[in-house]
Amino acid sequence: MSFFRKFFARGPEEYLTKGEGHFAAHSYYEARSAFEAGLQSCRGKTGQTVIIQILETRIYETNRAMAQLNMLEAEHALRQGALDKAVEHLELAKTLTDDGDIREKADSLLAGLEDNQRDTDVLAPAAACSSCSQSSPDVHEAPPETDADLSVLEHYDLLIHQLPEEMYERYSSLGEDFAYMFTTASRDSHQEALELLEKWFEGSHRDIYCYEKGKILHRLGRISESEKNLRESIRENGRNPLPHLGLALLLIDDNRLDEAARQLDAMITGEIFTGQALMMRGEVFQLAGDNDAAIRLYGKLLDSSLARAAAEKLHELLMECNRQPEAAHIYKRYLGKCQH
Repeated sequence: MSFFRKFFARGPEEYLTKGEGHFAAHSYYEARSAFEAGLQSCRGKTGQTVIIQILETRIYETNRAMAQLNMLEAEHALRQGALDKAVEHLELAKTLTDDGDIREKADSLLAGLEDNQRDTDVLAPAAACSSCSQSSPDVHEAPPETDADLSVLEHYDLLIHQLPEEMYERYSSLGEDFAYMFTTASRDSHQEALELLEKWFEGSHRDIYCYEKGKILHRLGRISESEKNLRESIRENGRNPLPHLGLALLLIDDNRLDEAARQLDAMITGEIFTGQALMMRGEVFQLAGDNDAAIRLYGKLLDSSLARAAAEKLHELLMECNRQPEAAHIYKRYLGKCQH
């Protein structure tokens, strides 16, 4: 079966492409959902060993990225003196990954907190004064719809930490109504999120409004409306990298491969999500049936920081093309040892 037919049939390769796009945009929750959907689509099928391994690796890497975000949140909470919140993030980080370095650091911080708590218990009076009790950082009521007992704003801050730094600064200033819309969309309540977005928008930050609307409409399957909004976002602010990537994902999803190729080439030239754009460009070559061009592109990336990701794609493609000796060489040199 060709890559084109597998894509059209919405097989695991499509989910992999979508997930990698979300990962590049630092939308880790969405990336993991796409990778898990791809893994689910492999159930009951034969000859899926390589793609299953790739998807499992991507899920591992996404969980690790989310764990790292929680470590950042824990360190921030510690600086603010919010010890209970720090513990929540540290425990969550440990549940997300078995990465030895992350877990060791989390355990070390937790042990330090326990030691500090024991010291505090020894020195503390029998009853705290009322003013101390009222200022306790662990007393808050989390809405039932938030994850891991986080408030909407805390959940939102965790999500937007995944964005490029410049966009994080902008998103962090958009207010609680936008945060509620964003977290609603992260739970796949797309129609509700769309309604909340329209209520929030008052004219400013139009590029973000158009991008978020286009993103939601894409998920609702309203492709033409989504594309219109993504292109409007780019016209409004070409320096915002998010709609460029969103448009590339939409064009691939809509099987408009020539347009997707042009969009990705423009991103590569403009240094917009360059690494992910290069990887997606290779996949567009594959989907269009130009396996030789995809092999050349992935081969060039073996000497870059994208070496492992390119090697995984190259190994998969060489196997598809019945070039087992070359695939074996790539596996031995780049993939044979665990890189976690």
